[in-house]
Amino acid sequence: MTRSPAPGGSGVGAARAEVVVREVRPGDREALASLFEGLDPESRFLRWFTGGIDLLQAEDWAGHPERVGGVGLLALVGAEAVGHAVLVPDAEDRGEVAFEVAAPWRRQGIATSLLDRLVAAARARGLREVHADVLGENADMLAVMRAHAAPHAEQTDGSVTHVSLVLEAPA
Repeated sequence: MTRSPAPGGSGVGAARAEVVVREVRPGDREALASLFEGLDPESRFLRWFTGGIDLLQAEDWAGHPERVGGVGLLALVGAEAVGHAVLVPDAEDRGEVAFEVAAPWRRQGIATSLLDRLVAAARARGLREVHADVLGENADMLAVMRAHAAPHAEQTDGSVTHVSLVLEAPA
């Protein structure tokens, strides 16, 4: 669970809202749809590398990451989804991570909380690395990946930076 200021709140005495992070459930499609539909065109481009994403397909996929052995997380304020993250294993010991946070809730630690939970899930599954392909202009995502406690490596190929977090073996 993460406590974050309410959107627009700042300074001493700012209103606070409780952000709850939990695994995606079968009944979350409407919350996911609302989150994805609320993303502005730039955010959609930064997340999916295209502005022409099929939102129905994205919602279906995001709501059922277990179909490919993955895990999905939702960050909620009440019933409103303010963030989503997914871990999808793509090799025996690696998995890809991706996340999105609604604009009013960015830079409040939600993406960091989501990444921390994905890393814990990856370790629990025996993965030794998580990685993300990030557009170079997506400074927020790059900052979240770079700030994580796990050692990281980067490789840039054109406009995409491949960031890998090297995980310790589970204790």
